[in-house]
Amino acid sequence: RVPFSAPQPPLQDGNDPDPYVKTYLLPDPQKTTKRKTKVARKTCNPTYNEMLVYDGIPRGDLEQRELRLSVLSEEGFWENILLGEVGIRLRDLDLAQEKMGWFALGSRGHGTL
Repeated sequence: RVPFSAPQPPLQDGNDPDPYVKTYLLPDPQKTTKRKTKVARKTCNPTYNEMLVYDGIPRGDLEQRELRLSVLSEEGFWENILLGEVGIRLRDLDLAQEKMGWFALGSRGHGTL
């Protein structure tokens, strides 16, 4: 279970975003590990409490992967706006325990936390 809050500034046009979260376990060339939350409407302070389940992936393999978490704003028919992202090395976590904590979101190109 990954409970997290993702405070965001308003969009450039001054409106609150419609944020949602996408996650991947990297590397994932076929994007089979993609997970997506529901959209939180018009808020700069969304909170999510999602359980990420990856059946069929051995723990040893999981520990060699990175959880890529991206917060985006849904923009209807237009391309969605990346609000921030973070990479979390799973080898740095105890996968047998629930993890609660804060991870700073950055823009593309920021290093892994």
